Amino acid sequence: MFSHTRPANAVAGYLRWYIGKDAESAQVYDVVDCHQHKKRILAKLEGIETIEQVEQLKGMKIFVPEDEIEIDDDEFLWQDLMGCTVLDQDGNKLGEVTALHEFGAQDNLEIKTTSDMEVSGEWLLPFIEDVIVDVDLDKKTIHVNLLDGMDACFSPKS
Repeated sequence: MFSHTRPANAVAGYLRWYIGKDAESAQVYDVVDCHQHKKRILAKLEGIETIEQVEQLKGMKIFVPEDEIEIDDDEFLWQDLMGCTVLDQDGNKLGEVTALHEFGAQDNLEIKTTSDMEVSGEWLLPFIEDVIVDVDLDKKTIHVNLLDGMDACFSPKS
């Protein structure tokens, strides 16, 4: 399988996976063995013995309950950032986080303006220390520092 965790082999640290098309329909599997092999992860799951059983899991997603995920103080789950209001260094509202993207060097916040804003469009801002000043999950706000030239990160929509 291919892992989207960072590092990729971090998924091996969980003893139980929930596998399905979505979290609601996922079934629980105990992980017997899991290790990285080149760019992929090889895993042996309890109760999966035949290639036919493996084929039934093809295309499924692996879920791990949020309470089993260890998060450092300076880390955030992407799902917790969704819907946060983004404010610039002057307190101006840029919009709300609608998606996050991983484009290699860093993650990027996709921020769409809201219907109450004068100009419609979206921002794509790097989730890096120089740009992200503060994340307050209790208030659902993210304060950013727009560096010189970052106005190019805005795409107006008509």
